[in-house]
Amino acid sequence: MKTSYLSLSLVLIAVLVLFAGCRKDKEYDEDMLVGSWRTSTWSYVFHENHSGNRTQGIVTQNFTWSLSGDELELRVTQYEESESQITTFVTFVLESLSGSKMEAYDKNDPTKSIIIFTK
Repeated sequence: MKTSYLSLSLVLIAVLVLFAGCRKDKEYDEDMLVGSWRTSTWSYVFHENHSGNRTQGIVTQNFTWSLSGDELELRVTQYEESESQITTFVTFVLESLSGSKMEAYDKNDPTKSIIIFTK
């Protein structure tokens, strides 16, 4: 009897591990990203050729972007006063995307605070 409980427990654990490993990434249509978006702090413009820019106040930064599954990666190019170029990466994880609203969080933000983008 003890052996059957142990066997059943092992089977249940194996099934749970199997299902936990089968996370399906969300897929989004990148054409829906093209256009102008605003958050509470930044304005973003995504072009069809995977380039774009973001503006905050008087600061504008150019970027290239890619969308893989639910991850939107921006490769942001910044120029310092010494005219040296610095490239940083910002990765947003999309929670939802429609024609006029996008909800995402910064992958490097441990709180996973949702950022709302509107067109």
